[in-house]
Amino acid sequence: MNARSQQVMIVEDDLLLLMVEERLVNKLGYNVIAKASEGQHALRLYREVNPELLIVDINLKGDLTGLDIVEQLKKEGSDTPVIFLSGEQEAHMIQKAKDLGCVDYLLKPITAKGLKASLEKAMSRRKSAVHAA
Repeated sequence: MNARSQQVMIVEDDLLLLMVEERLVNKLGYNVIAKASEGQHALRLYREVNPELLIVDINLKGDLTGLDIVEQLKKEGSDTPVIFLSGEQEAHMIQKAKDLGCVDYLLKPITAKGLKASLEKAMSRRKSAVHAA
């Protein structure tokens, strides 16, 4: 399973950052199959496309945070690896993300090197889950 076959969904409410993140993910060899900028739309879209990796901003406009989205998906049985992005460095936020089983919690602004390492870790976790099933 190479990176190009990995289907990624990005949830980011800052449209400029969303474009930058999409370009970076694609440049790193992954396939961005879906993008959302709001929580309810992200949930609907996730259910439609069933991505292999999920990159989610913690703070979103609207009723749901990135943490809320992942919490809901976990309740529905999702085991999709998640990378959280945030400007928040508060310990309780990072802990909640870890409690939800995230692969990584990257602080903005993200770097190509940091995202690459997180994507590789997520891909490795995905492979392990697929082989265990």
